[in-house]
Amino acid sequence: MPLKLKILQLCYTSLLLAFFVLPEVHSQSKKQIASGFMLQNGTDTLTIERFSRIGNKLEGRLLFKDQIPIVYRANINEQKQLEQLAIQVLKPGSPEGTPPQQESVLTFRGDSIMTVSVKGDTKEKESIKTTPGAMAYHPKMPMLSLLEQVVMRARVKGGQQVTVPVFLLSTKGQTINATINFSGNDSARVALGNTTVHLKVNKDGEILGGKTSGGQTIKRLESVPDAALATKAPDYSAPADAPYTAEQVRIQTKAGHVLAGTLTIPKNASKPVPVVVTITGSSPQDRDNNTPFGGPYHLFGQLADELGRNGIAVLRMDDRGVGQSTGNLENATSAERADDIREGIAFAKKQKRIDKDRVVLVGLSEGGMIAPMIAKTNKALNGIVLMAGPASPGKELLEYQIRTSLEQGKNLTPEEREKAFKKALQENLKEADSNPWLRYFLNYNPLETARQIKSVPVLIMQGTTDNNVPPGDAKKLAGAFKAAGNKNVTLKMMEGYNHIFLKDENGHQQNYQNLKSFTVGPEVIQPIVDWVAKVTNVAQ
Repeated sequence: MPLKLKILQLCYTSLLLAFFVLPEVHSQSKKQIASGFMLQNGTDTLTIERFSRIGNKLEGRLLFKDQIPIVYRANINEQKQLEQLAIQVLKPGSPEGTPPQQESVLTFRGDSIMTVSVKGDTKEKESIKTTPGAMAYHPKMPMLSLLEQVVMRARVKGGQQVTVPVFLLSTKGQTINATINFSGNDSARVALGNTTVHLKVNKDGEILGGKTSGGQTIKRLESVPDAALATKAPDYSAPADAPYTAEQVRIQTKAGHVLAGTLTIPKNASKPVPVVVTITGSSPQDRDNNTPFGGPYHLFGQLADELGRNGIAVLRMDDRGVGQSTGNLENATSAERADDIREGIAFAKKQKRIDKDRVVLVGLSEGGMIAPMIAKTNKALNGIVLMAGPASPGKELLEYQIRTSLEQGKNLTPEEREKAFKKALQENLKEADSNPWLRYFLNYNPLETARQIKSVPVLIMQGTTDNNVPPGDAKKLAGAFKAAGNKNVTLKMMEGYNHIFLKDENGHQQNYQNLKSFTVGPEVIQPIVDWVAKVTNVAQ
């Protein structure tokens, strides 16, 4: 929270994404190379990629986590330098020819990159400073053919240790040096920021395989069939042994958009059951609070399963414009998102098998900020669960996030880190002029709301290695609720858990890709189930 800010984004909105018809570039060689790559974390496939190179043109298609399809094209000159890169993010399951979700083109000219980005009806042009001869790469969503171009560029430059400037697509305006150390003709070590990759290569620098410092494996594929690049629809059905049903629902809102979700309801209940309505964090996320670029994370799906097995219904919904929901999340303020949750509550209370007088909200990150907003105006709620909910005013939270992000820049001097902090802060504050969500967030103080909730029970959960919300915010929130006279406030600190409640001593988002598991443990899920059962009077 808030993942919408450019410096921390892990979702498709963080990319300078685009796709335009590239101008023809003369090519000396017309030899075609067609191949593919697979990036795996153990047995979990992170990306699968198919690409072809003919002459000076590179084009390919990438599928990230079975969900996000991406198409890219590039022009590369005879010295293996990048001249132009175009990337297009498609919507999962979109028919051929469907307009992309976002697109952009980057043209490299000396020490500048000219970008044109298009998303919906919005078109932006910008000039970004870089280093002459810069290549491009996205460390969070790796197009390995672009990493291969970095190594091939190093081969052309010559030498055993070669430095190549690389423009990072995951942050705005940052160019860093990649150091490539060759060992003979068959291996190379690439150091790029906090990532090191050990590669098997041929004499031209083409990648034959490798392993990252985080333990991820790179495999070169001779061919990639269309079926391997097809997106897979998420499965929200109930497990075969589930003592509950899972109904796929669509909620028409007063604002005009549709919220798609899953309503799980225990079977064979003798009377109406209580319901939990979940609230996702910032950035586009599906009903399970999963952002595809973060890993196979299904917190709310796990929670719904355990609550369903304990006699409690759950309504979880895709964010606006995500999954099967319509609308635009980009500029929706937290207050407008709160209205979406109110629509969900009203829908759930109309269902015959649900007890309209027993409703609990569970929110993560920004969702933990939205839940008290609703409790302030709905004193009939049986409880709110705030997972990593912020107490700090928006601007303070922004400053915290920027600083914790910059802590990962091990090679930065204190002076460089402070300069980068001021630049990033200024950019985000300036963006607030045209971004309603950010403007609202920066001016919102969660403690003022907490001090007005006197009777709704509250469970606060907070990880101690959270680098998005200061761990100390949990105690501030608890104090604010108690100051209002609320006598039912429970605080649970989770030692060694990150912002999304995974065991993680590092806690930085940059380290998420190195986590071995994205399954939330029972030590997180069970206390929520027990607390919800208690405040809704469900017999255990």
